[in-house]
Amino acid sequence: MSLCPQVAHPPGYPLFTLLAKVATGLPGGSPAFRVNLLCALVGAAAASLLFCTVFRLSGSYAGGILAAGVFSFSRLTWQWSITAEVFSLNNLFVGLLMALTAHFEEASTAKERSKVERFWLQSSAVVAVLAGLGLPTLASLGRSTVLEGTWLLPCLEWIPALALVASQLWANYSTCDQSNNYVVDKFARNLLSSMPTGAVILLRGDLPGNALRYLHYCEGMRPDITLVDQEMMTYQWYLPKLAKHLPGVHFPGNRWNPVEGALPDGTLAFNLHRFLKVNKHKEVFVCIGLHEGDSTWRRSHSLWPWGTCEKLVPSGAVFDPGEWIHLTRNLYNWTEEYGSFSPSSWEAVANEEMWQARMKTAFFIFDLAETASVTAEMKSQLYTFAYTSYKEIVNSHPHHPVNWHKNYAIACERMLRLGRGDVDPEMLLAETVKHFLLYTEKAEDDPQRQDILQAVQHLREELQGLRRRKAELRHRAG
Repeated sequence: MSLCPQVAHPPGYPLFTLLAKVATGLPGGSPAFRVNLLCALVGAAAASLLFCTVFRLSGSYAGGILAAGVFSFSRLTWQWSITAEVFSLNNLFVGLLMALTAHFEEASTAKERSKVERFWLQSSAVVAVLAGLGLPTLASLGRSTVLEGTWLLPCLEWIPALALVASQLWANYSTCDQSNNYVVDKFARNLLSSMPTGAVILLRGDLPGNALRYLHYCEGMRPDITLVDQEMMTYQWYLPKLAKHLPGVHFPGNRWNPVEGALPDGTLAFNLHRFLKVNKHKEVFVCIGLHEGDSTWRRSHSLWPWGTCEKLVPSGAVFDPGEWIHLTRNLYNWTEEYGSFSPSSWEAVANEEMWQARMKTAFFIFDLAETASVTAEMKSQLYTFAYTSYKEIVNSHPHHPVNWHKNYAIACERMLRLGRGDVDPEMLLAETVKHFLLYTEKAEDDPQRQDILQAVQHLREELQGLRRRKAELRHRAG
């Protein structure tokens, strides 16, 4: 946003955006590195204000170091102070408020200080300040003992202060060290690289929206591609400002709305069907998913899987499963292990999307076989393509998402019912039982778990019967 420059999502954060704009003009590193460095410096300034607050109230340098150190090296503060986000600037203002509060003589009592407590939104900062104030208080108890006047008395402050700061540093360093974290960067680069020349991407969500826009606008990757944010198109100001920079894309109105035409305020709205119609000369993709409120695209288009994204294809196009598997099989170069990131992180979201992308084409073909009104021969071909693709993917990645077991087991069961002579029914039954059981072991919260286990029991009996019949036939033949 700051490099382009553009307006961030509401409320816009104009001060942060302007500061980031200045940072991107400085020498050294990529634009992302410079903005991350800005956030780190602002976070350091916030910690300095905590030191000043504690020192002003207690007169203890050690207490100030404890407050600043514990706050700085706590996991949340550290993580979000080295990322291009507004939280460091928020912390700076909270720290400034605390420092000013400590300066005011009229706020010397607990009653007066309670008036400004509601503005201290960062709970970690409050805890850090209280810890910093508590340390010199505890140390002062030693002044009336034999320790007074000895070198041991200052140690009562400095040793706990430094030990607690070091413990925060030790406990959170591995989590907060982002020096080699390029997961989201690789996610965005893979998505952009997979797109055909001149494509239009309708973005949705923070992960694809922010990551792709950064690489495209700030680092100049794939200048031939057009990025349009689905959510932003619903704002009245977005398209009038964006459209003039996208001469190859036509917007048949000033705002996206499922109900097209003139709105009560005079704004000319258009729906997705109309947008696709006037841009039929472009290949249009959606990442990730389409806005549920506008289904008008179904009048003229279908969604075909394209890795993590999907392609809006005219309804008259003929789907060739073999060709589509070939096109989408190696879209991405993704080497991250499954489940290797904290579930609450953006890295985990990116990793999950890339892993599920491997299975999307197979799932799409299987769904076509289940729902499309096609001949029995075509249905059999679709099931076969889906089964073959599922089998290849599952066997190529031993550690994979748990839903793959279920999908593959169902595909094996459908192939079994087709009765094709080129696939061993015993192998299909064994694979169905094996992967259904693996799924139920790992997906204990699935509401269909008991139904699946009952089906597995019937399949086991069927497998045992099949093996008995084979044994009898061999016995007779021998």
